[in-house]
Amino acid sequence: MSKEKKLGWYNSGNIVTSLIIAVIVCIIVSTQSFANNEFSLVLFSSVINRNSIYLLVLIYFIFLKFSFGKKYFNYMNVILIFIYFIVTITSLLTMIQFFSLNTVLNFSMNVLLLFYLVHTFFRDTRVWKEFHLNNSPFNELTNENYYYAIIVISLFSLAVNLISTVDISGVVVSTLNTIFLILFGRYIYLYRYYLDKQKLDSNNTGNFNDVREKIQDILDKTDIDDKIVDGVKNIQEMVDEAIHSKEEKDLDELNENQNLDVDTEKKKEELKEEINEKLDLTEKSKSVSKKKVKKGEK
Repeated sequence: MSKEKKLGWYNSGNIVTSLIIAVIVCIIVSTQSFANNEFSLVLFSSVINRNSIYLLVLIYFIFLKFSFGKKYFNYMNVILIFIYFIVTITSLLTMIQFFSLNTVLNFSMNVLLLFYLVHTFFRDTRVWKEFHLNNSPFNELTNENYYYAIIVISLFSLAVNLISTVDISGVVVSTLNTIFLILFGRYIYLYRYYLDKQKLDSNNTGNFNDVREKIQDILDKTDIDDKIVDGVKNIQEMVDEAIHSKEEKDLDELNENQNLDVDTEKKKEELKEEINEKLDLTEKSKSVSKKKVKKGEK
């Protein structure tokens, strides 16, 4: 028994890529057979529109079976990464527009695959060296971390889809899609394992601890914590001062209104007294006039 057979089919890149091709073909055929049982130009157009990503990935893996794909392997990987970059952006927009657990899981899976692809297929290329990807903090995640994360998210997504699916077509497509994701993750895992075994750009120093330490150093040098505290205190003092001045203004207005009311009452009393005095004088003058008239008559 050979060493490859002892390791199992899942450690053979040739077998894994063949299974991926078979699963993608099953996904495309099953989705269209559930939609329409007759083959036509409309059906072919529907295949291209609904499964364009699967078709592109299918072409990628078919090319790997020939010398052309092996010769231009790195260029094909760039195209594959670009495809998943577009898919990730699309899933982000879908999640924003139709927020649900399913869209969140789909976006998380695409982000994970994108980082996994970038930190695997760009190794041993000029891109890895020119962009200093060896210092990327995501190198802290091991090959096993990425692969097991893909398995967990894909199985969780399958469970969510099975719960929400009401027909057999949804069950079949969701199951095939989960198998594809696990096999695709295994393909990336095997190539990264090969790079590690060949020690190709395997001395990567970047990790999350360095990033955290750099951020902490920046915070310590700029004394940002003290500035934040001082800023909060200044804002609080300004607010307190504004509230105090507002209270004083309201109190002054209230006192002025009270004083105005008192003055108004005094003026009313004085006006009443003047009117009464005038009325008294008028009555007196009338009485005097009447007395004079009476004397004249006599």
